[in-house]
Amino acid sequence: MAIRAVLFDLGDTLWHYPNMPPPEAIRGETMRRITALLDRWGYEMSGDRRMIGRDIRLTIGEETSRAFHGDCVDPGYPGICQRIAAEHDMQLTLEQGAELWEAWNLGGVVLGVTLVPDVLETLRWLRDRGYRIGSVTNRGYSGPLFWEQMNRLGLTEFFEHVVISCDVGYMKPHPRIFHEALELMRLESDECVMVGDSLRADVEGARTLGMATIWRRPPSGEPVEATTDEPEQGPLAPDYTVDSIGELRGLPLFASGGPK
Repeated sequence: MAIRAVLFDLGDTLWHYPNMPPPEAIRGETMRRITALLDRWGYEMSGDRRMIGRDIRLTIGEETSRAFHGDCVDPGYPGICQRIAAEHDMQLTLEQGAELWEAWNLGGVVLGVTLVPDVLETLRWLRDRGYRIGSVTNRGYSGPLFWEQMNRLGLTEFFEHVVISCDVGYMKPHPRIFHEALELMRLESDECVMVGDSLRADVEGARTLGMATIWRRPPSGEPVEATTDEPEQGPLAPDYTVDSIGELRGLPLFASGGPK
């Protein structure tokens, strides 16, 4: 069946962080934001509470790795923050846990988020040829800050649906998150191609459902979410490998000129 839709991962596929601030600047901003939030709630940032940012970072790292390499159930970051706050003698609601998560999770503006080259031109090229565009992405939040970033980067207009792991309850490569995108877009798996930087999350996850796949090889020297190992040959290997998003326009997959 001909390809009708292109599904994209977001972080480290369409955007990246080539100018991320030094660790001490990130820690300082995180501490400032959390201190202001606790002060608003009437809690003092003193004693062991000064380690709350570190505790959130370590626990989220452990829980994310466990989920990604295990059952792929979304870790539920607001709940994690609520639990860690309790360990620091602060009883928060789940909504407050979400606020603490957003205070800790510095946004793209602070971290220097930037589109990778040729993204907007390639999305426009696909849209002009009649391809439908969606996203399947692993993210710990999907609220106003996420959509502000999408708008600021000029991406919102291109995406018919953006399916986010924290909303579905499952992370890639679990089939549930891919099925959610297919159901929303009323597509069959063999009508879609998945583009992403992770061999496990994007390539293996989509190939298991019968989608075509394009692996965007992560550039060296940048922080990435998943493996940069070369793919092995076999049923879960990507159909195509590119080093830049602009290379999509030259792939045989799109040589027909677009869906009929």
